[in-house]
Amino acid sequence: MTRTLVIESAPRTKKNSLQRVKRGKRIFTVGSDAHRIWEQKATWQLRTQWHESPWQCPVEVTALVYREKAIGDLVGFLQAIGDVLEKGGVIENDRQIASWDGSRLLKDTDRPRVEVEIRALRDRRDRAC
Repeated sequence: MTRTLVIESAPRTKKNSLQRVKRGKRIFTVGSDAHRIWEQKATWQLRTQWHESPWQCPVEVTALVYREKAIGDLVGFLQAIGDVLEKGGVIENDRQIASWDGSRLLKDTDRPRVEVEIRALRDRRDRAC
């Protein structure tokens, strides 16, 4: 089974402008405001497109990341996408992503977005989820 989902928003990575936040006596490192806003938009969009229970089996994801500018690294974007797939209820845990084959960085200044194709992989007993 293969599904295609689209996040219509300029993608942002967690590592872009990390911030240090003090809560009580502890200091935490958190993502930038831009990443948090993107994550909220992306999570909402995925929840409106995905009306099933989260997949619990291994999956293969192909993410086409259309950026406004040719900046940022693929790994940072893939980490952010894995997180929103989990928060958006598409997959149970981003550790299920067994492959990112075919994922790549592209540029589209007029319509930045992320196009995600997700496929269930077969388990050891040759069953799909």
